[in-house]
Amino acid sequence: MPNGVLDPNKKSTRIISAVLAVLLGWLIVGYPAAMLALVAMFSFSGCVLECSEPDALAGTLFLGAAIILVAGPVLIGWSILRPGSSTWKIGVGGVALLVAVGLVGVLAGAL
Repeated sequence: MPNGVLDPNKKSTRIISAVLAVLLGWLIVGYPAAMLALVAMFSFSGCVLECSEPDALAGTLFLGAAIILVAGPVLIGWSILRPGSSTWKIGVGGVALLVAVGLVGVLAGAL
């Protein structure tokens, strides 16, 4: 192989790796994200086969989870592209916020 083709410090190698990581991540989380978005739509409308009262909190939680699943591979690709960035902190903060809201929703429903 020519010298420097697979050099990890080369910008074109990092760009290709980042794009492949994002595409592979979307391939993995695509179906769960689509199902979460579908459940969010059903929660907001209240209708699946029969109509009932809409649940905005559940719809918001499901939609937030779908957005986090779609954004996760992008954050991974960004961290590959720019290794010294604080993208992971933003991603972990978003996931922690979603988990906290989900726990409050579960606990409020259990009480």
